[in-house]
Amino acid sequence: MTKWIVFIFILFFFSSDPAHGRGLEIKKTLDAYEVTVKLDKHPPVQGENPMEIEIKDALGKSIADAQVLVNYYMPPMPRMAPMNYKTDARFSGGKYKTNMNIIMSGPWVIRVLITRSGKTSLVKFNVDAQ
Repeated sequence: MTKWIVFIFILFFFSSDPAHGRGLEIKKTLDAYEVTVKLDKHPPVQGENPMEIEIKDALGKSIADAQVLVNYYMPPMPRMAPMNYKTDARFSGGKYKTNMNIIMSGPWVIRVLITRSGKTSLVKFNVDAQ
């Protein structure tokens, strides 16, 4: 009986998906901003993927008055319809938050466009969704 309990415990403990890490965090300095983009899972998965974007000025103060647009797309492939999506990020709790609904596994390009005072900055990165 003890062997079964140990077996079940080990099975339960290791049943979490090891292919998905703790998350993805990308930090970039753009113009006078420090931008941190966080995804809950790395690599992202097919389906909903929450994203947080933190924007700080040179003094480390959070920027709350920017317009933030997330554009994510799969690079064009032969005989496939274009997959190009946009979502606005809303400011809440010191960060801009949104969800990306990735509809297919494979390579995706994620572009975060930050517009403030008439100037637009861009953070771009590639991910391979599973």
